[in-house]
Amino acid sequence: MMSTFTRSPLTATIIALASLTITATSSQAASIDFSTWETFGDVTTPSLGETNLSNDGLVADDFPATSGTFSFSGIAALDAFGSLQDFLGVSSNALDVDGFAWEGSAIKSTYFAQAGEKFNFNWNFLTNESSFNDFAFLVVDGTVTKLADFTNATNVSSFFNQETGVTSFSYTFNDSKNYTVALGVVDSDDFSTTSALKVSNANIQEVPEPSTMLGSFLALGFATKIVRRFRNQARA
Repeated sequence: MMSTFTRSPLTATIIALASLTITATSSQAASIDFSTWETFGDVTTPSLGETNLSNDGLVADDFPATSGTFSFSGIAALDAFGSLQDFLGVSSNALDVDGFAWEGSAIKSTYFAQAGEKFNFNWNFLTNESSFNDFAFLVVDGTVTKLADFTNATNVSSFFNQETGVTSFSYTFNDSKNYTVALGVVDSDDFSTTSALKVSNANIQEVPEPSTMLGSFLALGFATKIVRRFRNQARA
């Protein structure tokens, strides 16, 4: 019984200090307002931190489904060769990752990031494709990172044929400067089947302010002293 009463205040104090530290760091995450970003093709921004994109060209896509069934906005995806790649600021063949990029959609913005900040988001790649490598991607300053292609979509989807399921992604900005950041989806080697990218919970995780970091260290040091104090009391 004595050990129970000895540990209880210690545990409560440490938990309280930890809670303060977690609150301080997590509050640095700022949700992204995609409605302020530039768009190309079929893109919607339904709410804060969310955007949906498809490569539906609205031309007999996904037959026998009605044209536009898998479009989010009713606006057609546009040519990838030239138009989309110019919009993204990448070379003319940068999206020819696993085949010729026919058409697609994207959303982009230029953002000044501090070194160490993180661009975090959840994504889900959905597709009706079964043969060609449609894929979703992230572009940061002209560098294309593939998030997924149709081969990764192994889960049954409630709307498309298949999907990857929701996956988390984080990109860390290494330098303090302006970055051009984009998300997109592209049709590869044909244009008759739709794929899509759904993004949610997008945010910028800011670098903790020096005062926050100092507070965390002080809290840790204070907790250590309390541990020693309670241990000494227990021994006595």
